[in-house]
Amino acid sequence: MRVRLHFRLDGPAGQRIPVNYNSWLVSAVYHWLSLSSRDYADFLHNVGYRMNNHVYKLFCFSQLRVRQRRVVGEWLHLGTTDFSWSLSSAKEDFVAHLLAGLSKDPQLTVADVRATAQQVEHIPEPPLKPPVRFVCLSPITVSIWDDHSAKNPIRYLFPGEEFAEAVRINLKRKHQLIFGKPPLDESFSMDFNADYAAQKRRITRLVDFKGIKVRGVLCPFDVDGSEELLRVGYDCGFGEKNSIGFGMVEARGK
Repeated sequence: MRVRLHFRLDGPAGQRIPVNYNSWLVSAVYHWLSLSSRDYADFLHNVGYRMNNHVYKLFCFSQLRVRQRRVVGEWLHLGTTDFSWSLSSAKEDFVAHLLAGLSKDPQLTVADVRATAQQVEHIPEPPLKPPVRFVCLSPITVSIWDDHSAKNPIRYLFPGEEFAEAVRINLKRKHQLIFGKPPLDESFSMDFNADYAAQKRRITRLVDFKGIKVRGVLCPFDVDGSEELLRVGYDCGFGEKNSIGFGMVEARGK
């Protein structure tokens, strides 16, 4: 279930927010959830859905979508007063509590910039018959534990076979948590668009989340294989750290 929230700045265009704004968006999500159900917000924040020492929140969200924007150093300058933000989850309770809380307090604050929700747009589920081309609405990240690195044992993967397999395993776990069983079809392949990558100076982005540096990939990609896994990725996000702003995608056909 997916919604797109449309906001308008309380002040004029030209205001600026930090480039690394994810933590404010996460705070807004849990604020709205708590306004609807403190118990649900506490469960999702402190417990979540667990499997084999892995914890999932089963929701994802996009970057802020601003038609006119300009990055200067560590700041994102908003060239227009209107912007949107998309959120998605396989759990209907999440969206229901989110919107209930938003109706009680329609304000979003990022640093010292305030905006007010103007409209909630419900996005219909797209057909996801493989193969499907996706575009990233937020970076996709996957990592492995590197025992050979004493400085930083967490190694973020770059596009390739190892990256795709890590995404596939992640999607299988999410499917098990959502439906209580593994997918009937576990096949999965993903190929990032080589032409797009060749045109860009880089297709990765380093995001600072409360002092933690997370590297993700921003590049269109084609997926083939299990429609069940594609649906989980669309609803909950591809890769890791979805609940702090990674892995949301939009289907564009093939």
